[in-house]
Amino acid sequence: MKTISRVIFSAILLVLTGLLLAIGAAAPAPMFDYYQEFSQKALSVLSGLTGVVPFAVWEVLALLLILWAIYTLIECLRRGRVLRWLSGVLVTVCTLVLLFVALWGLNHFGPTVGERMGLETRPYSVDEVYEAALWYAEQANTLATQMPTDSQNVTQFSDFSTLAKSAGKGYTVLSRQYDCFTEAGATVKKLTAWPLYSYSGITGIFIPFTGESNVNPDTYAASLPFTMCHELAHRQGYAAEDDANFCAYLACMASDNVEFRYSGAYSAFVYCYNALHSADRELAAQVWETASEQVRADCAAANTHYAKYEGKVQEVAQEANDAYLKAFDQEDGVQSYGAVADYLIALYLAQKTA
Repeated sequence: MKTISRVIFSAILLVLTGLLLAIGAAAPAPMFDYYQEFSQKALSVLSGLTGVVPFAVWEVLALLLILWAIYTLIECLRRGRVLRWLSGVLVTVCTLVLLFVALWGLNHFGPTVGERMGLETRPYSVDEVYEAALWYAEQANTLATQMPTDSQNVTQFSDFSTLAKSAGKGYTVLSRQYDCFTEAGATVKKLTAWPLYSYSGITGIFIPFTGESNVNPDTYAASLPFTMCHELAHRQGYAAEDDANFCAYLACMASDNVEFRYSGAYSAFVYCYNALHSADRELAAQVWETASEQVRADCAAANTHYAKYEGKVQEVAQEANDAYLKAFDQEDGVQSYGAVADYLIALYLAQKTA
């Protein structure tokens, strides 16, 4: 294909992508039942193919693609065909973007997990946030007593592989309680190039092209089971980060594995505490005092763990992720991760009045 033909083909792909996004943004909620069914079936086939090996297939494919790009660049430079190489890169990128949107990306415009479960959120008073934070602190305190600790009172967890085998159990339970969940049809895989992800601030990533839910093994231990369930939530079709976080909490608490239940309660406490801290530091301090020494030790250890990776690389990665989320109608960008507190407070209030 000649250079000009590649440019024209890329333009066509971009137009098709734009049309899909426009349809997704304007489509009524019922349409997403059909899209999600298509998306889940396609992802099931892909994850079935890639699931036969324990490693993340997409990492291998990405490496091969990079090596091929370098090789072809060298060849094109030698022959004076740089524009030809650039047009090839353009076609590849446009093709991947179209496939991403068609396979999974439109889930960003679908009904939220709250809408599917009939759980409404609204602006909350400081007192309501305070009560919810207390409730999740108590939940974490209770479950912490069932977990082993080290000499520093930091909670100890099983290794990555052991946890990964149990990650989908909560979704199996949820699928029997709610129509908006299905059994986890794929396992969680370990990211091999974890230092790169750690310095980028990435704890997990879902890849629609291969149907793989991937988690950084360097994620702080108390958050690891929760993160696994978060990435499996993306596999369920919940693209928004606050939705995936709430699904992760529900899946953790539905699990018969106490490691997952504690991770879910610990994460919920952290999100609600942070929300309260932003609104009223004095009340947040009161909630902090109710947290057990073990829970507080986990919070401190997590801060220490992630602090060593802070830097320019993480800032750039955060900005890129922020731009991606906003492009898919998540106006809060990276702040949407913490927006799960709204769901958690709504759940607390619903159970309080039940």
